[in-house]
Amino acid sequence: MFRVNLQHSYSVFLRDTMFGHFLVAALALSYRFGSGSGNPPPGGARVLHFPEPDSTLSWSLLHTSTPDLNAFTACIWIKTIRTTSGPILSYGSKSCRQCIELGYSPFGHGYSVVLKDVSILDRASRAEAPLPADGNWHHWCVVWSGAKREVNIYRDGFHTLSRPVNVSLIPGGGKWVVGHTHYEATPDCPPKHPSFVGFVGGVNVWDHDKVDIPGLAICANTNEGSLISWDTVTKTNFKVATYKEYC
Repeated sequence: MFRVNLQHSYSVFLRDTMFGHFLVAALALSYRFGSGSGNPPPGGARVLHFPEPDSTLSWSLLHTSTPDLNAFTACIWIKTIRTTSGPILSYGSKSCRQCIELGYSPFGHGYSVVLKDVSILDRASRAEAPLPADGNWHHWCVVWSGAKREVNIYRDGFHTLSRPVNVSLIPGGGKWVVGHTHYEATPDCPPKHPSFVGFVGGVNVWDHDKVDIPGLAICANTNEGSLISWDTVTKTNFKVATYKEYC
């Protein structure tokens, strides 16, 4: 999960200093225990496990009040081997069914990003660093600006792509759901859509686009979202296993 996100020139500078020797060693140790080992998101946060099969209705409702948004940053730690299961994060209401829906896609860029019922990524386009479904932890951020009419996507702290989007406002008052569509997140709902399959943690959402994305993809980072703070938000879970892990 934890990549050593240092540019080459910066790494050379660090190695030429006593402090650099210590920091590089520390980061290498973090990388050794993080890469391929399934280590969790930072800070001992709660991790959610959404089980197989994806036909099982499972979800986690995040209780928060959402105002009208003219920008947002949504970041998530994810571990899965599936690319065809349901949405990872969903937000909306009766008047805006798919206001925000973030997930995997086996096509195009490897992501699925829906804003106000419109998929903003071309399914047929060439993949650009798709979010891996390799069974390891990965950090994914989606940043939208209504003023700029633009969406930017980050994977493991690195910017991977930008796309124009004709959305200037996302209405408030909706529900945030992890692991399924928000409109099917009720215990007695026969699911028409698949649930996400895998592990999710560290879901943080800000009501602006001025967030240090590279810093968030580091184990020790404790920056919490202004709209959804994963460590403190109240969750209602349905058929989801939860446990606490430390990096």
